[in-house]
Amino acid sequence: MKASIYVGYEEIGKTNFSVTDESMGAIGGNLFPNENYEKYKHQIQRHFDKKGISNIEDLNYRIVLEDNTELKPSGGIGIIDCVDFSEILVESAGLDLSKILNKLKDADGIN
Repeated sequence: MKASIYVGYEEIGKTNFSVTDESMGAIGGNLFPNENYEKYKHQIQRHFDKKGISNIEDLNYRIVLEDNTELKPSGGIGIIDCVDFSEILVESAGLDLSKILNKLKDADGIN
């Protein structure tokens, strides 16, 4: 499930989510940052150093799917960016995955 990740209204990158825990409504994927990510990178890495993740309480993260649907996860949105690793992860939980996946199937014409 392709999506753009935002801080407020500024896009900081893209991801292709997969379901990581269906029972928890959790999705995750690699973040492919754009140039705007650099504005937040050091702050996000400091959050990671302090508590293992930078979450929606730290920055106003938003997830917007390709069809412009904005996800509103009850469990929040987090970014994991460790200075020691090149991979950046984004995850979210507390989503109604059945609604999202059905909507995506309908958009793709899959029955």
